[in-house]
Amino acid sequence: MDGYFGLALESAEGSGSGIEITKKRLSSHLTCLSFFAERGFGEGALREKGRYYTLLTEENLVENEKLEREIGKEIATILSSLAGGGMRKVLAVGLGNPAAVVDALGAETMKRLSAGEKADGYLATLTPSVFGMTGLETYSVVKGVAAEYHPDMILCVDTLSTRRAERLYRAVQIGEGGIVPGGGVGNKRKPLSKENLGVPVISVGVPLLAHADRCSSLPEGLVVTPKEIDLLVPAFARALARGVEEGLTK
Repeated sequence: MDGYFGLALESAEGSGSGIEITKKRLSSHLTCLSFFAERGFGEGALREKGRYYTLLTEENLVENEKLEREIGKEIATILSSLAGGGMRKVLAVGLGNPAAVVDALGAETMKRLSAGEKADGYLATLTPSVFGMTGLETYSVVKGVAAEYHPDMILCVDTLSTRRAERLYRAVQIGEGGIVPGGGVGNKRKPLSKENLGVPVISVGVPLLAHADRCSSLPEGLVVTPKEIDLLVPAFARALARGVEEGLTK
């Protein structure tokens, strides 16, 4: 399983990808791995070309408030770079199921954003929920709102999965290759991407799920989450919201 289900970094690390990954130490407890894909990559070349960044730490965000602020600052720097120094109109979309803690990262991030006028720009937020609760495809909802709002950029926040247990809740991914709603929990929907929506799409995500059969010899289909998930989601939501506010609406 590949596509948009987990970290793009893990697709790029696959043998034969030909993608050069750059590693940069940002501080004593934060590292950034980045790469540029000139073409689609991963299994079936499902991931779109573009720039990808993964912030990695060995520490627990819940136990380190300083790290939360630092991650927010680094997210802001990366988003500002991807956006070319700021966007006039941004549509931020919180993907996932707000009723499921592990899948509520997008919704919780949207709650912490201050929508409205931002200097010379405007930030709008949207939490479309999931098909099982609304009967509406996330792609259709986002496309409809974007058609009326005409954003310069769409920013999507969602829960991701990882193949490596040591990256569970210790990574943040930022990329410009779009995202598939529900990808982190294996529900493959139509991608939210520049190709499909007509405007740049930046995705931000945190791996809060690990497919156990990918990490060990446990049965296929078993998914694990951190025991502190109810604390991790709001902590990451605060860091992501800080990064969005500072990086896209200066």
